[in-house]
Amino acid sequence: MKAIRRGHVRLQSYVEPDLAQRIDRFCATSGLSESTLIKSSICQYLDGTSDLTLVIRRLDRLGRAFERCHRDLQLLAEGFAVFVRIWFAHMPAVPEDQRRAARASAESRYKQFVEHVVQQFSGGERFIDDSPRESIADDAELTAVAKGAAPARDME
Repeated sequence: MKAIRRGHVRLQSYVEPDLAQRIDRFCATSGLSESTLIKSSICQYLDGTSDLTLVIRRLDRLGRAFERCHRDLQLLAEGFAVFVRIWFAHMPAVPEDQRRAARASAESRYKQFVEHVVQQFSGGERFIDDSPRESIADDAELTAVAKGAAPARDME
């Protein structure tokens, strides 16, 4: 059992001379004691709250978000390609004498389409929300990662 003095336990460890010099220089320039530096460093390491750990967690979340965006974009691109193929397959050629009327009708229908898209988008309804989603991470997993715990995953 280690001796406790004034609510603290004394720990002793050995480090290489160059690391000891770096610690001395850092403490001298920052005005910290060695004990304070070592204590905060150990706490950051054990709690997983170092800047590197936080950056890696954020990069991981950004990576998953990027994967979702990439998947959504691929889904929309494929849906658009299918629509264009069907449209070309079923759209008859317009005779020359009816093209002016067809263009005017197309412009009118396009404006209606744009208005409908704006209403849908501003109303919060999205086509992509109707598509099936794979589970990249749920809220419980993200919360566990943010707290530093190992995420619990269901085996399917």
